[in-house]
Amino acid sequence: MYIYIQIEDLVANAFINLIEKKKVREILYSDLDIYGAKVIEQLNSQGGPKAVLVVSRESQMAIVEDYSDMFEAFERDGSKGIRLLDGVEPMDLWIRFCTPLSYKVIKAFRAPAVKQALGI
Repeated sequence: MYIYIQIEDLVANAFINLIEKKKVREILYSDLDIYGAKVIEQLNSQGGPKAVLVVSRESQMAIVEDYSDMFEAFERDGSKGIRLLDGVEPMDLWIRFCTPLSYKVIKAFRAPAVKQALGI
């Protein structure tokens, strides 16, 4: 059995943490990669089902298209990222993306060592 962490899970939880602590509404994909690796490390250190990050360049582009009511792409100094649209709040992300997640996964996204990857 596996725990699959999708790009949507990663983006939503990153933005929830970033908005709550730093009021930041954009993140580079390279920073998401680091954050995702920390989430997987946290989950796998707890034993139980193996956690796998399911993120590709295609899924990074698709999230902007699939959730255009919440996100938009941006580029800064040649690095690509994702931006949360004005008016979208952490509770909107929580309701749409986090309610189906297990408590174990939510705890991993909120772990201090994981949040450090976001500079929090």
